[in-house]
Amino acid sequence: MNSYTPFSQEYLTKTPFELESLVDRGGVLSLTLSNVSEQKLAISFDSYMAYRKRDEGDALLTLMDMKRTGDTGKYFYLVEPSDFVEWFLKEIFVVEYHQPLTHYLVATMNDIVDVIALGPPSFSYVIA
Repeated sequence: MNSYTPFSQEYLTKTPFELESLVDRGGVLSLTLSNVSEQKLAISFDSYMAYRKRDEGDALLTLMDMKRTGDTGKYFYLVEPSDFVEWFLKEIFVVEYHQPLTHYLVATMNDIVDVIALGPPSFSYVIA
């Protein structure tokens, strides 16, 4: 079973975020989250290895695990141990990668985005 630990919770707002865009360009995975208060938060993974995006209705086991092992109602989690990392390592035919791989999860009102990366994402508010 995966375990979910909240991180970077200083970016939480009283108004829930929605996933506005997910862009994979030039080796950088960029997510833009927005809320009804017109706040926008940009999240960039400069060293991602893999990602997946699911509708929350297609991630019921993940949501149950999150509720069982961590705080719900947060946006950003570290996932450890991670079935997603195990799958990735099997796909590339290695038992251990030459650098530590971290599974990050971004949970918005309607979407779950999982990212395997070599380092943490950067966060910034987008000024309109």
